[in-house]
Amino acid sequence: MKKVAACFFGILIVSITMLMGGCTFFDELFAPSDNEDADNKLQAFVEFLNNEDRDGIKALFARNKISEISNFDESVEELFAYYDGEYISVERHSTGVEEDKDGGAERKWYNMSYDVTTDAAIYRMAFYWCAKDTGDKGNVGIESFYIIKATDDPNYPQYSYGGDGLWTNGINVGKAHEQI
Repeated sequence: MKKVAACFFGILIVSITMLMGGCTFFDELFAPSDNEDADNKLQAFVEFLNNEDRDGIKALFARNKISEISNFDESVEELFAYYDGEYISVERHSTGVEEDKDGGAERKWYNMSYDVTTDAAIYRMAFYWCAKDTGDKGNVGIESFYIIKATDDPNYPQYSYGGDGLWTNGINVGKAHEQI
């Protein structure tokens, strides 16, 4: 009987400890994988793009990065003028993940590469997306986005798309990295 009571109290103490320190434990336990999270972010972006939702696109970008870009609204208009057709499918090429824990703040970035097919073209898209920053929520969101038509990318289909390799903040249309 004493063993059952000790076991019960042990389980109770572990359960209480998990619940008290626990929101992050359960959040991480049930959180989507990095690939799933990146795919969800891409789907939200494409939905806003298809609907020409300027506010939706803008909301996906990191507030701190937008404030540094003088022509951000013009680049959104350039993106909508460039992108054509209705969404058909998407192919993920890569999701690189960087994490940093510095000074008590946790940060996570995705370096994402996709090909999005519409009924008009195949678009290659690359993102540098801050998925988490516990030190400054203004950093969370897209920092750098690149888009190019597959027909204009000299590296298609041999290599996944990574823009011009500079990861310039904001929206970058039609830029390709020249392979050596």
